[in-house]
Amino acid sequence: MKKTFAVVLFICAGLPLLNAQSRADHPLTLDEVLSLMRSNSPALASGRAHLQALKGNAVTASLRPNPVLSSANEDFSPGNFNYAYLSTNQEFTQNISQLIERGGKRRLRTENAEIATTVASDTYQDTQRQLELQVKMAFVGMLLAKANADLARQNLTDYKKVVDLNAIRVQAGDISQTDLDRIRLQQAQFEGDMLTAEQALAQVRVQLQSLIGQTDLSPYFDIQGSLEVPPLNLSLSDLQTAALANRPDYAAARDSVQKAKSDQQLASANGATDVTVGTEFKRNGPFNTFGLTFQVPLRVFDRNQGEKLRTTEELRASQYSEQAARLQVAADVKQAWDAYQNALTRAQLYSSNYLQMARSVRDRIQFSYQNSGTSLLDYLDAVRSYRDVQLAAHAANAQLLTAIHQLSFASATELLK
Repeated sequence: MKKTFAVVLFICAGLPLLNAQSRADHPLTLDEVLSLMRSNSPALASGRAHLQALKGNAVTASLRPNPVLSSANEDFSPGNFNYAYLSTNQEFTQNISQLIERGGKRRLRTENAEIATTVASDTYQDTQRQLELQVKMAFVGMLLAKANADLARQNLTDYKKVVDLNAIRVQAGDISQTDLDRIRLQQAQFEGDMLTAEQALAQVRVQLQSLIGQTDLSPYFDIQGSLEVPPLNLSLSDLQTAALANRPDYAAARDSVQKAKSDQQLASANGATDVTVGTEFKRNGPFNTFGLTFQVPLRVFDRNQGEKLRTTEELRASQYSEQAARLQVAADVKQAWDAYQNALTRAQLYSSNYLQMARSVRDRIQFSYQNSGTSLLDYLDAVRSYRDVQLAAHAANAQLLTAIHQLSFASATELLK
């Protein structure tokens, strides 16, 4: 029994470590991160619950008015409360009536509620689209932070080798102790770069976990992906067409016009006069009779004029809003397209020219310095320049990847599949 308890205790104590290692050994892709966000986001869960609530409005709108039962019993005499008196002198009236709606009110109410649900669904999808963009931006930010942290660690490792090599040169009398100290002082810059990069990585890791709804904010959370962007065959006109067809915010504006038209039709229908019909049974003393009732309101003053006017103007407003949304879609796609073209040009400059040039300059000056062909200041400047160009190349690739995600967002089309 004691051995069994010890084994169980050991397993339970090791579960957190195993769980942490499992997370660290399985970095998440962008698709997996987005899937977690869709299932865990409280904002999306709230939107889904709101949609389910709106479906109840459609159910309510389709219901018919309830019939009305009324009972009137009159002419009771407290001093003669007996069966003989009741059967000859009292009057009992029972009535069942039903309101009959005219003008197609129930059908229009149901259609109106269904369109309202559609508009809410469009809004929910737009909320999800915006959250997905935030996750993608944080994902790119974490990829950039990881790349910069790896670069900082590699640069520090490489520079330590340079320090060790120059320490040997001091012993051999090739350089002075002052030069070695200056080289060692430069190492502080690389150590600071590594600390800054690790801090940036930790912060963006927390940001990404919070966006996808994780509450433990594990330091072992990791992702996988590349800052390298594959060639894309894109067309501005195709993206603008796709945006008008797919963007949920524009769909909401377009469906709001249909909702306004439905409101106008419903307001007109509510101006139609409803009637109430009923059947009646009456017992008056020993006599039993049946009858019919018919009620019609005389709509002399109120014919729903105010709602008719309001819904007409609301329709005009929604049509203007739809036009504004269409223009905004075109502007968003064009701005995102321009940003993508600029980022693409910048990234290509570093990948095809500047990065290789900076590496070549550093290697030549390093060789020259090691063979006493150049000064220490020139060598340190080349080292710093190469580090700056590497960081700039990472930033350019991240900017290009971000621009593609923003273009996907503006066109409502996933460009990186």
